[in-house]
Order: sequence, then C-alpha cells, then structure tokens
Amino acid sequence: MDSTTYNVSENAGQLLIEVDNLSKRYPTGSSELNVLNQLSFHIKSGEAVCLLGASGAGKSTLLQILGTLDRPSEGRVLYKGEDLFAMNDENLAQFRNKKMGFVFQFHHLIQELSALENVMLPALIAGESKQDTEAEALKWLEFMGLSDRAEHFPSQLSGGELQRVAIARALIRKPEVLFADEPTGNLDSANSQKIQDLFFELRNKLGITLVVVTHDLNFANKFARVFKVKDGRFA
Repeated sequence: MDSTTYNVSENAGQLLIEVDNLSKRYPTGSSELNVLNQLSFHIKSGEAVCLLGASGAGKSTLLQILGTLDRPSEGRVLYKGEDLFAMNDENLAQFRNKKMGFVFQFHHLIQELSALENVMLPALIAGESKQDTEAEALKWLEFMGLSDRAEHFPSQLSGGELQRVAIARALIRKPEVLFADEPTGNLDSANSQKIQDLFFELRNKLGITLVVVTHDLNFANKFARVFKVKDGRFA
C-alpha cells in the first residue's frame, strides 16, 4: 500500500479531537457507577496516543466514546470543531464509518467470510462498488503480507494473521483515525511485537492518527503521549 493511495492528512499537527469535561455514568440499581470523571484533553492530527491503565480503569469506555460507539453522560467531543454528539445516530454512524477505523482485542471477523470478504465488508456496507472494493482490499492484504491468505477463512488463520486481517478491514475506507482496544492482548509475545510495530508503521507511512488502549507498559512506552487512566481520571 503506497501512501499516495491513502488520504494522508494535510493538517498534520493541527487540532483533531477535543474532549471537554467528559463524564460517563451507568445506572446500577438505585445508584450510578461513575466510569469517567470530567476529562478534558486534545489529540492532534497524526499523533500516536496511548490510553494506559488497569482493567476497569475506564480507558476502554473512553475509547468507545471518542470513537462514537457510546455517548457521554456529560461533556463534548469535538472533531475538527464539530460537536459529534449533536448528530443523530444515523448521521453519527455514517461519520464513524467514513472517518474512523477500529481494531479490538478479539478480531471479530465473520467466520463464514474469507479474509478478503471480511476486509471488503465496511466498504460494501457504505455502498462502494464491489470491483473497486475488492481491488482495494487486495492491496491492504498485500500490505499486511497476507496476499496468499486472501481466500482463507478465519478458522484457517493464525492469531497474528487474524489481527492483521482485522487491521486491514479497519483501514479499507481510509479513516483519519485508527482506534485500537488492547490489540495485542490476545497474542503471544512474538506476534504482539509484530502488531505493535505494524501500528507505528501505519502511522509513519500513512499519517493516520492512532489512539490505542493497552495495559501493556512496554507497548505504552513506545508512544510519545500516554494518558494514564485510573478510576475514571487521568493519574
């Protein structure tokens, strides 16, 4: 995948995401569970940002809100100055599908689809042509070193291969931001290192903004900006 085929941001270093007084609460019977408490920060275009913390610290909830998969109880998330949660659910879903890519600890590939078909899926859902989408998906699989695995099904792939297919799927629509929630948490040490290196290769070659959740201190130490999350606040 040559970077000229990707929408590398022309606004690298400019303000991309602003978080203003963000809180998230969940009802628990007669009371509420405070998961995030009045967080304010920003992310610039092209940055690699890590959200570090133990299980239950609130970092995954924060990533889900940044990626518009959940709504905050209070506060705002601005994307290039636009208040994301002022949108209705339909418009927000369209925005998310175009601007954001997601990778999770478990790859969430569809078992009945080949690697190629899994990568193609977000673009097909968005209404892009099958011919163009297939060509683009094959380029991403080649970039991931998986050209010879395109017709294999998830059950025929290793853990590292499954995660690389999931990353290719996240990138098929050329998002501006790649969100990853514990992307190496289910891998052995060798594959974990390869996937970590891959994320920074993507950031360096494509100019994509990277936001990663992890509890792995070694992984976190590779990031220029690390937000340590503890009890819903920045430690």
